[in-house]
Amino acid sequence: MTTPSTQRAYAMQRSKFEEWCGGRGQTPRPCTADTFHSYIDYLIRERRMSPSTVDLAWYAIRTWQPHGHWFDTTLTREMCTRWKMEWQSSPNRRTPDTVPIDELNLRAMLATCRDDPSGLRDGCLLTLAWGTANQAEELSRCTADAVRLVDDGVRVQMPGAETSVFVRDSGDMATSVVRFTDGWLKTLGGLGPAEGALFRQIDRWGNISGKALLPGGIDVVVRSRAKAAGMETTGISFRSLRMGRVALRGASDFTEEDVATFGRWEPPEFDVLYLDR
Repeated sequence: MTTPSTQRAYAMQRSKFEEWCGGRGQTPRPCTADTFHSYIDYLIRERRMSPSTVDLAWYAIRTWQPHGHWFDTTLTREMCTRWKMEWQSSPNRRTPDTVPIDELNLRAMLATCRDDPSGLRDGCLLTLAWGTANQAEELSRCTADAVRLVDDGVRVQMPGAETSVFVRDSGDMATSVVRFTDGWLKTLGGLGPAEGALFRQIDRWGNISGKALLPGGIDVVVRSRAKAAGMETTGISFRSLRMGRVALRGASDFTEEDVATFGRWEPPEFDVLYLDR
């Protein structure tokens, strides 16, 4: 029996395969040998995924197919074998360094977030991530009833935290944490009581799931918005937001009290800064 973490990993790989198929008019389940081969080739040649990740995707997709649905994978297996040999001999096979997202890029990413469910969710995610400097795991576990709109900003109570974090609004509608958070909470409110996961999975038809957006899914959101903003996505992940936020603080003159505040010691409150135009 697979563990919950393995099941989540399989679900993520199947979701990515389903999204890839949807963008190309292919059927993910049951899929054809050509579709399967093309997707694995995409992971290897375009995404340059490690052999272990390719193997994970392979197994997740094959075990997801209907019972008895068989197709020949000989050519695909040979391609994977060649990739493993190439990977082992490549001096550049390590994971690319994380690239920080600065304030200008954050603005460009937020500009791609419209007033639809996906845009409001992603805008809320990006602005709260930037403002709180929380980790993806913490945001994934955050619940809708733990977020409150207050004067000049948003206050967030993270799971297990003794204190809440205040994110001051930028005062700019294009980057407003209040705008995105208010819009997303109202969208969730239309589904029922304000409870459950704050950031939820949304399928390609715009249907909002009750399931939380997992850390891997949060990474996908950040990369997708970066790509939509015309950014190079190599080295972009959720961690890029945290690195960019810290870099912005480090480029300015702050007191020891400011640093303590940013680290969410006492008191856990700081402004979200945006450069003057």
